[in-house]
Amino acid sequence: MTTEDPFTAPPAAPLPFTPQPPAYMPPPPGGFGLVPDKPSGIATAAIVLTGLYTATSLLGALVSPAAVQGIKDQAANPNEFTVNPSTFVGLLGSFVAMAAFVLLALWMWRIRGNRTALGSKPGGPPAVEWWGWFVPLANFVLPALGMRAITRGIVGAGRVLGWWVPYCLSIVLSVAAGTRQIVASEWPSGKLTDPAALDAMVPLTWASATLLALSWLFLVTIIRKTTDRHLDAETGRS
Repeated sequence: MTTEDPFTAPPAAPLPFTPQPPAYMPPPPGGFGLVPDKPSGIATAAIVLTGLYTATSLLGALVSPAAVQGIKDQAANPNEFTVNPSTFVGLLGSFVAMAAFVLLALWMWRIRGNRTALGSKPGGPPAVEWWGWFVPLANFVLPALGMRAITRGIVGAGRVLGWWVPYCLSIVLSVAAGTRQIVASEWPSGKLTDPAALDAMVPLTWASATLLALSWLFLVTIIRKTTDRHLDAETGRS
């Protein structure tokens, strides 16, 4: 006769189903943080604001003849106040330029972060999209290096140069136009002594604005193509 051990647990009842092991879920790209996504909204805002900055430059070129004449009139009649239209255009352009810089830098930063999260190492100076614009003389090179780093494998170097070279030439011509008033004036009094020297401001301003417009067209294609394809570039689906 078998005696049952009172301290032994009774056998478990059979389950009505067979449990399955949980499916393996790999971590999202970049670890267990946020999954990189296309910064489409930032890209659109960057395109619009850089386009507005280009438009203000073209507007400045349009009013440049009146601006030059205003400087001459003010010099001929120093006791009379002359409203120069370029003052308002320049002020508007300054605000738009700052907003455009923030959005473009933010877009570049997001692309760099996404590609890094996907396992790529864009290279180039770290966070150069934020500080590279403000280093004297080096700012003619650093932002382009940052753009080349984040778009490598997506956009060709020729397209990046198509954006950057006209932009730099536009800045140089804009500075040249601004210094014409200094060239035409007596130092250190600032009295206008050569009004005819101011006339060169008009073609210089137009050339600067035209080059900026060309630069912007290349920038639009860079932003659109990189935004659309950068998530796929690391997986070979581009």
